[in-house]
Amino acid sequence: MLKVKGLCYRLLQSRKATTCALPSDPSSTSASSDHRSRCLSLILNLRRRGLVDSAREVIRRVIAGCSSTSEANLVAEFAANNGIELDSCCCGALIRKLTEMGQPESAEAFYNQRVLGNGIVPDSSVLNSMVLCLVKLRRFDEGRACLDRVLSSGYVPSNESCSLVVNELCNQGQYLEAYLYFEQVKARGGGLRLWCCKRLFKGLCGHGYLDEAVGMLDTLCEMTGMPLPVNLYKSLYYGFCNRGCAAEAEALFDHMEADGYFVDKVMYTCLMKEYSKGNDMRMAMGLYLRMVEKGCELDTYIFNTLIHGFVKLGVLDKGRVMFSQMMKKGVRLNVFTYHIMIGSYCREGNIDYALRLFENSSEVEEISRNVHCYTNLISAFHKKGGLDKALGLLMRMLDNGVVPDHITYFVLLKMLPKYHELKYAMVILQAIVDNGCGVNPQVIDDLENIEVKVESLLEEVAGKNAKLAAKGLAVVTTALCSQRNFAAALSRIKKMVSLGCTPLPFSYNSVIKCLFEEGLIEDLGSLFNHIQEWGFVPDPDTYLIVVNELCKNNDIDAAFAVVDVMEEIGLRPTVAIYSSIIGSLGRLGRVVEAEETFARMLESGIQPDEIAYMIMINAFARNARINEANELVEEVVRLFVRPSSFTYTVLISGFVKTGMIEKGCQYLDKMVEDGLSPNVVLYTSLIGHFLKKGDFKFSFTLFGLMGENEVKHDHVAYITLLSGLWRAVARKRQVFVEPGQEKLLRRLLQTNSVALVPSSVCNYRSKSFAMEVIEKVKTSVVPNLYLHNAIITGYCAAGRLDEAYNHLHSMQKEGVLPNQVTFTILMKAHIKAGDVESAIALFEDSDCEPDRVMYSTLLKGLCKSERPRDALALMVEMQKDGVYPNRDSYETLLQCLCYSRLTMEAVKVVKDMGALGFWPRSISPT
Repeated sequence: MLKVKGLCYRLLQSRKATTCALPSDPSSTSASSDHRSRCLSLILNLRRRGLVDSAREVIRRVIAGCSSTSEANLVAEFAANNGIELDSCCCGALIRKLTEMGQPESAEAFYNQRVLGNGIVPDSSVLNSMVLCLVKLRRFDEGRACLDRVLSSGYVPSNESCSLVVNELCNQGQYLEAYLYFEQVKARGGGLRLWCCKRLFKGLCGHGYLDEAVGMLDTLCEMTGMPLPVNLYKSLYYGFCNRGCAAEAEALFDHMEADGYFVDKVMYTCLMKEYSKGNDMRMAMGLYLRMVEKGCELDTYIFNTLIHGFVKLGVLDKGRVMFSQMMKKGVRLNVFTYHIMIGSYCREGNIDYALRLFENSSEVEEISRNVHCYTNLISAFHKKGGLDKALGLLMRMLDNGVVPDHITYFVLLKMLPKYHELKYAMVILQAIVDNGCGVNPQVIDDLENIEVKVESLLEEVAGKNAKLAAKGLAVVTTALCSQRNFAAALSRIKKMVSLGCTPLPFSYNSVIKCLFEEGLIEDLGSLFNHIQEWGFVPDPDTYLIVVNELCKNNDIDAAFAVVDVMEEIGLRPTVAIYSSIIGSLGRLGRVVEAEETFARMLESGIQPDEIAYMIMINAFARNARINEANELVEEVVRLFVRPSSFTYTVLISGFVKTGMIEKGCQYLDKMVEDGLSPNVVLYTSLIGHFLKKGDFKFSFTLFGLMGENEVKHDHVAYITLLSGLWRAVARKRQVFVEPGQEKLLRRLLQTNSVALVPSSVCNYRSKSFAMEVIEKVKTSVVPNLYLHNAIITGYCAAGRLDEAYNHLHSMQKEGVLPNQVTFTILMKAHIKAGDVESAIALFEDSDCEPDRVMYSTLLKGLCKSERPRDALALMVEMQKDGVYPNRDSYETLLQCLCYSRLTMEAVKVVKDMGALGFWPRSISPT
């Protein structure tokens, strides 16, 4: 008994030495001392009676109630002095108490010496306490291993230990692993602290793990005994919005209102934005009307969201109605508002109004320095054939100190002649340095070593402004990729990353596209590994590029695999991705699969835009599914109120191409009724169709009708006409006049008189007529490279090679460099004339890298000239360059070798064909 009183006195002394937040109450201290004294006496009595387990339970409770580590250690010492071995529960309590009181090192030492050293098998109590101890010691992996031992042993883990592990996993961003612990602990009958549950729930919502977050809802409601708190509702709501789950977000939205929570304007706007992104403008407008009904204040962001949604969808009329509503309600217009509206008028071809809107926006000062508005206008002027106005606007932009970006440069590339991409990049970079970095760079007139100078400018920008450096890098990368210089573009990105610049996704996407254009698809995986190490995360545009390139190669299965990967990682495929696949399936005649893909897109909650509908209609029309095409047309009219010029062009052209001119005329009438005039795209499409049919007279009549209706001929129209003319001269096919052509002409002319063509046009097979057309084209428009190639084709078709070469030299003087197509045209002409030596010389002297067509043209020429060994040597050279002949070229070479009795060489070619999956036709050696 004296020992007990002495220990109680020591415990009291130690308690007086500890700090306390509140002044100690003498009466409470005395009561506590008396209670502890009785507990220690009880421990001794229980031991004397042989009830050791009961004594240990009292020891555990006393340790848990100690207010300091010294008290807890004294209790453990008291037990040892009285012959009571501490069991795992008592050890666990002491380890926990030492850890909680800030001595995890002492707790670990006790565990090693008194638990493991005495051969005590740790149970859930010890392991749970060691989880707390190890986490406090910042040895999380060991603490997590202890918790795993608890779970694997079938014990119920403590709430505290589980919460600490889950919280640390959340700190590391490992929310799925944290949720797995939540599920395991719940299955064992345990749980997490409420604060930890909330932390995990918000993390799951914020990182898109919405199914797991929904799985926690019942547990959270059970823990609180109340409906879900509003902040957790919002976390789940914004999670749905960010992942594109608009329907689920709206269902939660309604549930919140039913529970009496106030749904604020930000939540309305967030959901509206999500519907607009998914092209579901009907639901977006429904939310807008609910906001109006509830008296919410309508701001600029709300109107901009709706206007942008309608314009993106192609419903320009409704976008302009919302713009008018915005102005009537006195809502402030900002730069983005003008950017959307200017873009919508440019898209429709109403450039004059777009320019007036741009110049009269005096209430928004920033508009005059907005690069996006300038870029939209520059692009629109160029598309309309106003190159001088486009360049004038570009110079005005630069003079006003507006910093150009990579999109401006991309538009510039389309406007100006090819093969000067780095020079144009130099102009943009100088403007960035001058206007963006506040430095006046030295004007570089000497264009030697231009790559070095461009790199120097880029590094100068990187030293001044990292964001502008990223734009400059996108410009340079685009320039190098336009020149097919994949290695240099990738090297430039690597160099800028090393300088601390974060490249834009546009730069990476340019390199990926270039990889496809170079035919290096097998290197895509290693490229992704490289650029992901530099911090690149593929975005929807990246996947769109990959899908587009795969569809160009007719690799539809691989394109579907990309869509599956996107869905697996939680990234929603865009309507453009689905449209690319549907269009490719339609071109391949796989219309049933195209229809299934369209249905899959709808089932995924992705609303088709006008272009997607047109692609599906075109697929139906190409494959004679006219009824289905008509049904979709009516749906387009219902959804878009007034179809755009693009929609009518696709419809009319599609019906005419399938022989349904009458139906095409009906939509032509509707187009005119809607105030839209047939444009150059429609005329060009019709001209190309009738040229393929061999009806040159009618095609030329349409071409003349464009001038009468004041539709300006663009480069594509001239190229289409010339290409069709050369095909007609070469093939001399019989003309087939389709019924309904006269009616189509009347609709286009909008009068009852039919346009006639001169009688001389009927003699279109004559070479003199071909030369006459070429001269008219040359005096009517400044040719671009493609039109130059069409003109050279005409000279070659007429047998005037000297004039073809004169034209080649003339275009080079104008700064237009020939490409592989140019040399291929001339080589074919030499081969056709029996002059294969000139074709060889042209091939060897050309400045551009030969492509498959160039190689194949020369290979066939050598075979035609009965030079099989030279043809075989050329094929070997092709393969060394990584270029392989197509099936047709292989067949030609194989036939030549067989006729020349070169059996062994022919066998080798057959093996090469088999390796590529080509199987030769049966050829007689005679």
